[in-house]
Amino acid sequence: MKLGLSVYPEQESTQQIEAYLKTGAEYGFDHVFTSIFSVDGTKEEIVSYFRNLTDMAHRLGYMVDGDVNTWFFEKIGASCSNLSVFKEMGIDILRMDGPYGDERDAILINNPEGIGIEYNTSMIRVVDHAIANGANVKNISTCHNFYPQRYTAPCFDQIRPMNDHFHKLGIPVAMFLNSQVCGTHGPWPVSDGLPTIEEHRNVPVEVQLKHMLAMKTIDLALFGNAFADRAEFEAVKKVMDRAVVSTDSLDENMKEMARSM
Repeated sequence: MKLGLSVYPEQESTQQIEAYLKTGAEYGFDHVFTSIFSVDGTKEEIVSYFRNLTDMAHRLGYMVDGDVNTWFFEKIGASCSNLSVFKEMGIDILRMDGPYGDERDAILINNPEGIGIEYNTSMIRVVDHAIANGANVKNISTCHNFYPQRYTAPCFDQIRPMNDHFHKLGIPVAMFLNSQVCGTHGPWPVSDGLPTIEEHRNVPVEVQLKHMLAMKTIDLALFGNAFADRAEFEAVKKVMDRAVVSTDSLDENMKEMARSM
């Protein structure tokens, strides 16, 4: 499982974002989610802003995942067959906040710029249809939503079928961790956290992460709300370190069994 965090340019200074990314990098985080269409300005100003952001993130070892939609494509001069403006920005993955819903999704996924395309996990039919139309499965990833208001998030049993579906296809699934730090924020003026499932809203981050590891169908765990603090990064690292040790021990046991046969 990889680790990620989220930043919100419309609410945070470049200095705050850089400091947060540096802290995350210390603890093995290598994926950053952000919203591209939330930044105002001309096309040139938006490209320049994200070029600087992605340069900073790449220097620290991050992949950059940017939230977009088809309306923003029109605004920025992109299309399903031309993602050059996002390549210029340095974006590694585009999260489609609303798909085309037709054969253009396959064209988008197979883009020559080599940008990964991410869909909401609820878009099973969209992804299946794109694959049926020749989309390269290796260029597809999925991510669950996060839910800022209490009692609005689904329960685990509701997301499990989605996880299983994409896991069988070999398509990565991402899920959001909820920082318990008081005063954290997301893209909206609500501070009830940003979990993917309601069961995670009020439990320590290490418990959330252990649950995700136990699911065995989650490939990326991201802090949805910002800013998680160093104590939470420490807690995440301890869980991940123990998970690696457990896996290594299992591998050694398997090898020992094989040698004795």
